[in-house]
Amino acid sequence: MSILDDLVDAVANRVLGRSDTALSSSRLPNLTPKGFKMTHGGFASWVEPPSEFSATSAQTAGMWPFCVGTSSALIGAPLGRNIYNGSVVCCDPMSLFIRGIISAPSAMIIALNGRGKSSLIVRMCLFLADLGYIPMVLSDLKPDYVGMVQHLGGSVIQVGPGFGSVNPLDSGPLRDRFHELPPELQKELAAEIQTRRVSTVRGLLELTRGRPLDVDSQEPVVLSMAVREAAAVAEGEGREPVIQDLIDVIQSAPKSMQALTLSDNEDAFRLETKSLVKGLIGLLEDGPFGNTFSRETTVEMPVDKAVCFDVSAVDISDSMMRAAIQTVCWAYGQSAASAAKTLGEAGLAPERHHFMVMDEMWQILEASELLVHQINAVTRLNRTKGLGQILCTHSMKDLTLSTDKLSKIARGFMERSSVKIFGGLARNEMPLLEEVMPLSEREKQLLVEWSAEGATDPRTGKTLPPPGRGRFMIKLGENVAGEPLSLNLTATEKRIHDTNSAWAAAMAGAAR
Repeated sequence: MSILDDLVDAVANRVLGRSDTALSSSRLPNLTPKGFKMTHGGFASWVEPPSEFSATSAQTAGMWPFCVGTSSALIGAPLGRNIYNGSVVCCDPMSLFIRGIISAPSAMIIALNGRGKSSLIVRMCLFLADLGYIPMVLSDLKPDYVGMVQHLGGSVIQVGPGFGSVNPLDSGPLRDRFHELPPELQKELAAEIQTRRVSTVRGLLELTRGRPLDVDSQEPVVLSMAVREAAAVAEGEGREPVIQDLIDVIQSAPKSMQALTLSDNEDAFRLETKSLVKGLIGLLEDGPFGNTFSRETTVEMPVDKAVCFDVSAVDISDSMMRAAIQTVCWAYGQSAASAAKTLGEAGLAPERHHFMVMDEMWQILEASELLVHQINAVTRLNRTKGLGQILCTHSMKDLTLSTDKLSKIARGFMERSSVKIFGGLARNEMPLLEEVMPLSEREKQLLVEWSAEGATDPRTGKTLPPPGRGRFMIKLGENVAGEPLSLNLTATEKRIHDTNSAWAAAMAGAAR
């Protein structure tokens, strides 16, 4: 207690006619200058000293000697309670963007596995769905979100060899209503579809070949022209183009393509494009992906309800297949959001906004660092498409790639995310984290404490969960203090989102 506090107590004691002894006995037990020293009492073992300034009484009028406590603004999904003062913590990127608090409806979560990242995302999705927004989980690898989407009455689409297919050349859910659009919107949408088709196929080719397309052989230009020509042929037949159409166009060696590669004849052109054609053949049914990308999309994605692409049937060891499906599904999901936006602009449908979940980002980058360009393209323009997004991965090391150029692109995902959410992280993560988001010493220490594993109470034998399970810190900017929260799941959330279902029997036995 300060001298001023003691003086105020003495004056109050004299005015009220109470003795010092009575005043002392009225104080609550366990109360210290740093809070109640008890479980959930808000006790702070260490308090970072505030900045001190000197000023005149005119400048500091209204600020000294008393201050007024406050709590966070109740804007967004109710995620949990502040671990220090118990106040409710609300946050989601779409609500904060709409209120003008952040500049883009984007968020990123980084935390070790088993700390509740997907549980936090489910909480946001349920809240946003209640407001009328549409969650899109575009590659559910475990699965973590199938139960949530089913609970919301959404569509679960299985993708993988022998299951569902997603055509990387699919124009999206708007193709049947394209003719209803005004000419200027038709032109804009056609250019967007062409760009998305080329980018998606290029990503698949670079993933399977393990290297970029050959610029010297004009492979990117030939691919772009082949996509345009194949689309024109398919549209004339009333269908969507597929990979085989690209192969047919290139092998027909049209004069326009020969001119692009400076080939003197058809044989020279075919020799120049042999590597590109071989890569496209690898995407057909006999290639490593089976029929996943070689035929038309088996189940069309809805634009008016929640959707989840369930990829859990693909073996976890097949990282290339999983990364390929993530690449195609993320692009296809963006086409649905574009369709909703375009229909709304044309007055052909109500305005709809989607919330895109891009989980397990580490898998796609681990399979091929070159796919960082595809992720970059998917995430850059979401604000202009009326699309919110949340990215999720385990570590800042996932964003540290083999070259400085690629690492800069990957870390741009974090920099462009207006809402940054951190869970338990190892101590050696802190230098990498501070390259994109400065943290106070106390904030860094808290994240490290949350990275510890669980234990067993030596007195009772009771299992203690990891201290960081369900605990996260929200950062909205460099100059804003992080807000630490504790997430407690409701009974409904536990029912629709059980990430340990494969261990249910073993865990039940251990509990007994």
